[in-house]
Amino acid sequence: MAQLLVAQTKINETVTAFINHLTSKFDVMATHQKATDTQIAQIAQQVSHLSRPQGYLPGQPETNPRGHVNTISTVRDGLAESPVMVL
Repeated sequence: MAQLLVAQTKINETVTAFINHLTSKFDVMATHQKATDTQIAQIAQQVSHLSRPQGYLPGQPETNPRGHVNTISTVRDGLAESPVMVL
């Protein structure tokens, strides 16, 4: 009877380790799937901007993908124009 109990305990430990291993692999796959979904959404958004005819305004406001605006400063009457910053 004691041998049966020891054998069953060993089997339970092996099954628990296997389940933990599969759970960690599932978590990695779920994280990868979420990253892939995000990339697909970003690509779809970029492609939708390309398909809009020139001269038409978008239905939703577009954010600057670079997060900043390049400006040219000129000196006029001794005063320099201030740079533009987009938040």
